[in-house]
Amino acid sequence: MSGAQAPLHRSGWGAVLLAAGLLGGCVSVSAPAAATPPPVQAGALSDIERAAIEQACEDVSERYAHYLDTKDYERMPTAFAPDGVWEVLGNRMQGPDQIREYWRGRTARWAANEGWHHQIANHVIEVVDRDHARGTSWMVVYRFNTEPSGNRALTPLVISRSTDEYVRTSEGWRLQRRSVERVADAVQPAR
Repeated sequence: MSGAQAPLHRSGWGAVLLAAGLLGGCVSVSAPAAATPPPVQAGALSDIERAAIEQACEDVSERYAHYLDTKDYERMPTAFAPDGVWEVLGNRMQGPDQIREYWRGRTARWAANEGWHHQIANHVIEVVDRDHARGTSWMVVYRFNTEPSGNRALTPLVISRSTDEYVRTSEGWRLQRRSVERVADAVQPAR
């Protein structure tokens, strides 16, 4: 095939990008009419569509962790649906204003040289349908001194588990509900 490109539907990445675009992701792909997959019947999802939804939900969780680490209370609500619920540390916030104010208050108490790292992993996402998914993930939280000479070793502060409901909105996939439960507190070394 000198100079000719393989049809988009035969390329693994092309199909994933096409599915991501169809599922409301940030990617836009133009494909020739012949490469357009046949319509999927209501309720049935292809493996590519299911994988794209799973990845979109994991991406929402990664953004959430990033907003935690960067103390970004302005953007934290964007990880949630407009009526999304965040349950953490015995607190329940619903909607962008409550989520924003909660995170603003929590981060205001952090010392200027206090950094946090929320390492999120072990996502298990179950796609319910084209617009809904649910899942779980685990998080290890580290607190550290942001001054270069301030850290001798990092130890986990807490391990938590999130139980999530995801929804596709006009802005893409978002958390409809995230319930965080503390699983274990790490023993802090003597100073």
